[in-house]
Amino acid sequence: MYKVLIVDDQEILRYDIKRMKVWSQTKDFVIAGEAENGMDALKKLRASSYDLLITDIKMPVIDGMELLKTVSEEKLCPCVVLLSDYTEFAYARKGLLHGAFDYLGKPVDNQKISELLSRVKVFLDQKRREKEKIRQWEDLADKAFFPDDYVNQVAVCLIKAQEDALSATNNMLATVGAALDYDLKKAVIILENASSQIISRVLDEHGWIKLYTDVEGIRQPSYSRYQSWDEIRKQIYDGCSKLLNFLKKFVIWKEIDTFVKSACLEVLYNIDNNISVKTIAENLFISKAYLSERFKKITGISLSDYIYMAKIERAKYLLISTSLKNYEIAETLGYKDHEYFSKVFKKSTGLSPTVYRKENISS
Repeated sequence: MYKVLIVDDQEILRYDIKRMKVWSQTKDFVIAGEAENGMDALKKLRASSYDLLITDIKMPVIDGMELLKTVSEEKLCPCVVLLSDYTEFAYARKGLLHGAFDYLGKPVDNQKISELLSRVKVFLDQKRREKEKIRQWEDLADKAFFPDDYVNQVAVCLIKAQEDALSATNNMLATVGAALDYDLKKAVIILENASSQIISRVLDEHGWIKLYTDVEGIRQPSYSRYQSWDEIRKQIYDGCSKLLNFLKKFVIWKEIDTFVKSACLEVLYNIDNNISVKTIAENLFISKAYLSERFKKITGISLSDYIYMAKIERAKYLLISTSLKNYEIAETLGYKDHEYFSKVFKKSTGLSPTVYRKENISS
């Protein structure tokens, strides 16, 4: 059963949530604690483990956003949901950039909580399965003399998008190969878990990448269908190479300007919301001219070009992974004229959307 912590500075609102029928109807969740502000919540989270944190945004001492940041940094709870009224939606959306699972508009009712818990359960069940697979991997890794440091090294290098990531991948593969050359089945189990752990680490840092490429295809490849160690090694290396190259295309910062990094994240997370330089500037509470000048000066490309690049990558993903029509993809990405969308897509890729879909799905 998953443990829930409710945080709100108004006791009556905490009571309203606790008395909802959904808690007596579910066998998967139990309210295990409540707190009146962010500081009180942190004390409870550090003293005991919780699976779901439901917190108000506006609170004294430590508000919901600061609480979310601390919880994410210290990994105190795997799932955080923000509560906000209609005046705070723009603020709540920013919480998603800091790792919030979702946000709910006030007032909440039994149906909203019930629908939320259904989605949270799927998420937490997946987290639990991944944790168990990692534990199994660690047990096998110890027996195979496979040092944990290699997985960490690969993950960190990919997160930072450094050139030595592929070298670290090779080191990891060589180590497993030397230890398990005699037992291909055991190598498959270890590598499935190592691959999953690496991708999970990358997604913790760059969750937006799921909007642009099939990370699950990299996370859970069918290693078992390969008959030799060399085939498995090539598959993992190619997967890490694909992920690294994709990250390097968009992660154009290392330790750069906070506004520029925030602008990049606004683009990557909101690419389906008709994002523009104007809306980004409004969300970051700075002028459009200042943001454009600052972005170009630091990155070497204009923010509008960055948005264009992200839209093309998102279009590629939607063409391959969905059955959406070309005009539907165009509308999703903010192109009112689908013929113009086809023109800019072909200019960027050398292929029309229709041909691109046909060639990539068939391959």
